[in-house]
Amino acid sequence: MTQEDVGLAVGLDRSAISRLEKGERKLSVPELVAVANTLGRPLAYFVSDPVPSVVSRRRGTAQVHDTTRTLDTELEQFAADVRSCIEMRLLTPVERHPRACTPQDHETSEQMAGETRRRLDLNDAPVRDLGAACERLGLYTYSVPLGKNGPDGGCVEVGDASRTLGVAVINGDAPHGRRRMTLAHELGHWLCGDAYDAQATAVSERMINSFAIHFLAPRAGVHAVWREHAHWSVRDRALAVGASFRLSWSAAIGQLRNLGLIGQDEHGSLGREEPRSGDYLRLALSWDNELSSPYVSPGYASACVNGYTSGRLTADRTVELMRGTLSVDELPRRNVPSLDDLRRSFAGHDD
Repeated sequence: MTQEDVGLAVGLDRSAISRLEKGERKLSVPELVAVANTLGRPLAYFVSDPVPSVVSRRRGTAQVHDTTRTLDTELEQFAADVRSCIEMRLLTPVERHPRACTPQDHETSEQMAGETRRRLDLNDAPVRDLGAACERLGLYTYSVPLGKNGPDGGCVEVGDASRTLGVAVINGDAPHGRRRMTLAHELGHWLCGDAYDAQATAVSERMINSFAIHFLAPRAGVHAVWREHAHWSVRDRALAVGASFRLSWSAAIGQLRNLGLIGQDEHGSLGREEPRSGDYLRLALSWDNELSSPYVSPGYASACVNGYTSGRLTADRTVELMRGTLSVDELPRRNVPSLDDLRRSFAGHDD
């Protein structure tokens, strides 16, 4: 929007908007509310301290475009809200591993994935609720529409070096399997402690991707599904692996090749024909449309609603934090303090 566009929307002339941008004019509260409404941002966006620069992101394309800037904005805003919840003690930071680092080879990446799965007591089973699993490791997620060709997602850290939380924003317009792979990738960045690593190399990204696929589709689990459907065709067995572990087609056949279950020629042949929804339904295979936008992590949602019921958050602020996943009419009833509660709160005070 041009300065004139903003001015017309909020009832100020262009020169007033220009002076506001330069810091030469004070802003009244009603004017700030009007500006926030016009630009589609909450008041906290304009008055909160900024989080560190966002540098860890995955993009479907190499170009920097409007949706990339939107991703950065959403990351900054979500990180600020998570930080606010920490300050209000609605969310609790976690302790970081002091020697966490990015794996340097595929074997170490797979080991890291196995260790992470053991922390979550997953064994070789599929990750049924990836957002909830990431929360248990200190990473909170928000899914926002960024366009089918927009950036995949990104993450930042909120807190100090020793006690912190991770924040991930992913593209809710991306296909289901890609959304999961993106979040697993950002989980890898979070666990490795490199969410601010502006010097990350292509090799580093490959190792994080290697962690992500082994985390989502562990070797033993994939082998088990492959053996279970031994009487099916190779293509149908690949469909079963993809559906069981909720992978995109490219990720499913890529992991089968990584594990030596199909060869290079079979991988190329399977990759030339993307399956349709009916191919999965023909085999009675399906899965939930996980992480579709709008989505916020269940623990984050719980913290916000508990903040409301305890009186620490207003209804409007709670709905704002919930990012379209809850309306004012859907908020629960607030806890009403009893007379005994009030008496205890005034205990020890002079009359």
